[in-house]
This record gives sequence, structure tokens and C-alpha cells, in this order.
Amino acid sequence: MISNNYLFSRQAVVDSKMTAKANNLFHLNNMEQEKKDSFLSLLFTDLSIVDAIKHQPIFIAVSIHEVEHLPTPPSSMRFVLFFDAAELRPERDNDRLSELRLDGYQLGLTNFSLKFFGTPFFDYFSFVELSLNKFDMSQVLNVDRHQGLAHKEVWVSHIQSQEQHQEIDAKTHASWFSGDFLSASVPVKGNNVPGYRLILIDLLKRLQDGRSSIRDISATIEKDVTLAYRVLKLTKSVMYHRQFNVHNVQRAIEIIGIKDLIKWVTLAMFSSIDGKPDCLFSMAVNRAAFCNGIAKAMYPKLEGAFLVGLFSYLPSFFDASMDEILHDLPLDESLVSALKYHQGHLGSVLSVAKHYEAGHWEKIPFDELAEQDLSSNQLRQIYIDSLKAAKEIYQI
Repeated sequence: MISNNYLFSRQAVVDSKMTAKANNLFHLNNMEQEKKDSFLSLLFTDLSIVDAIKHQPIFIAVSIHEVEHLPTPPSSMRFVLFFDAAELRPERDNDRLSELRLDGYQLGLTNFSLKFFGTPFFDYFSFVELSLNKFDMSQVLNVDRHQGLAHKEVWVSHIQSQEQHQEIDAKTHASWFSGDFLSASVPVKGNNVPGYRLILIDLLKRLQDGRSSIRDISATIEKDVTLAYRVLKLTKSVMYHRQFNVHNVQRAIEIIGIKDLIKWVTLAMFSSIDGKPDCLFSMAVNRAAFCNGIAKAMYPKLEGAFLVGLFSYLPSFFDASMDEILHDLPLDESLVSALKYHQGHLGSVLSVAKHYEAGHWEKIPFDELAEQDLSSNQLRQIYIDSLKAAKEIYQI
């Protein structure tokens, strides 16, 4: 019997230009053996998962014991299975790895060591992961000195800064990269970021004072031509707004409504800022949709969850600390407490979303969620649904 008790999340893997080119899949790795087998099998049979992660290669860390009954993957999905080199035994695992390759899987090594160099067993593996949690920068930068790696696809994970990414890209043949550097705050090309911050501050002030007309608010947005265009495009493209004739920002505000205006303007801003990884916008929208879904399940009357998820990425887009940004923004105290300290219901929602995204399952208070009638299975489904909802927005 296939178990549905599993969790998974995905992380972007990018190339040298920080364009997303693969998904690194986290999954709950302390389950019973039957559930581990079931999770890997369900990757091919659960259409909701397939829809959420298809179209790009999928990296997934597995144990040799988890792939004993793994089916042949669909032709539309490309899987790279990463095995811990310390756990492999050539005499024991040779036949199984050979079968996986024949079935269409690509294989990779984590926790890399030199013990397999020059052996036929090493030829099974086309990928090598070098994690900066396990190797220091000098070791990673010397990877090209090992001739045995010259023809391997090298993936460097757990990169913390864009400076690290740039140095590794310049000095090695590594071509796959992942880590927190994707959302790190760094100076960007162009001068549109300070302007967007000022527009957001002005807009929030106008909305709070209650005396500004829709014409005044639309004039604030129209200070930036690109932003105005993005707001119009988003409004016309979202499914439940398509029946309206949207010809200017004022009309867009009338359709969106003042209540949701900040949400859509922030989306438009994030999609307009240049010099950022192309996956950063989708990461922000995914989190916003996930927070919104969690809040609906736990606190049906709670407002602001989408905005909290979206605003949690403000430092990544505006290249300033959260404290500095929030000091200037006239936000409701519940939003500020959630963003700065993860306090209150909104803070709890944001905390769960961030831990889930990172695969930090042990930090999620499942007992407390159960008291709110939210099971781990429901949380997984909310995550899948949020990926689909976010895709409708960031593909516009």
C-alpha cells in the first residue's frame, strides 16, 4: 500500500547567469522505509507533484536502499539521483546503479571523495555535488585539479553570497549552483530600486491617511512608466480580472480594489527590478501564495498573509536590511512584528512557510498545527497548490 505521509519542497538550481535550470528536491528523510519508497514512486504517479516540478531536471538525494523498487521515470521528466559516496559499496551496488542508468536515470555523488577515482564504478556518475557545508572554498576552487572530474557535471550547493558564486564560476568548470546567495541583498545595476522604495512608501502613506483619491494614488504609481505598465499587465492577465477593460492605472485600481492594491503593486515592482536572479521573483510569489494558503487553513479570518510572504523578500529586492526597510514603511504593527520577529499569527504562518521551503521539517511545530486541524498531508497539499497558484502570477 502506498503511503501519502511525506513532505517535499524544491529549491532552484541556477547556471552562471543565475537562470534557473533545475529543481533540487528536499524530502522528509526520517520516514520508515516503506514511506521512502512510496515517496519516490509517487513522484511519477501523483499528477499534482508532476505538474509542480516538471519541465526542468530534478536533483534528489537518495539512499541506495530507497531505489530498490524504483520505476522507470516518465520520458518527460529528467532525474538526477545523488548518492552519498560514503554509503556506497561497488561490490554491492554495482548492478543496481547500472540498472538505474539503463532505466533513464542520471547519477550523482555527494560527500565526494577520491576513493572511486579511476575505477569503472566512478563512470556511473555524471554529476558531483560539492557542498560548501562540507568543503571550504579553497577545496571547491581546486576542483579542476582533479582530472577525474574534468568530464563530470559539477554542482556547488550551499553558496552563501554572490561573491562566492562569481568566484567559483570564474575559476572552475562548475555549471550548477544553489544556495542562499540567490536571495542575498547585493547592489543592483540601474537606479530603479530607490525609486520603487519611495513609491511604495508614498503609496502606503496615501492609503493610510484615507483622504487620497484613486486619481492621486494612480498618479503615484504612474511616476514610473515600467511600474505602471506592469500593474496594467498583471491586472489584465489575472483570470478573474480578464473580463474588464483595463486601459489605465486608475481603472486598474478600481478593478483591483484598494484592499489588494499593495499586493499587486509590490508584485509589479518585484517583476520590474533588473539585475536580480530570474528565479527570485518566482520564489517570492511562491512564498506569498504558500503563506496565504497556510493562513486560510489555520486562521480563516486572518488578513495579510500573502503580503507578509511577499514582503519577506523586500531585503532581497531592495538591497537593504529588513529593519531599514520597515523603518520607512508605514505598515500595520502585525505585519512589522511578523516580518521582524515572526510574532503573532502572521509570524507563525511565515515561520512555517520558511522552514517548509528550506526542508527544515524538524523546526515545524506539527503538534501545534494539528491543534489547528492542519495535518502534514494538508500542509504538503497547500504547498503544491501554492506552486500552481504562484505559477499563474509569475508566468504573466
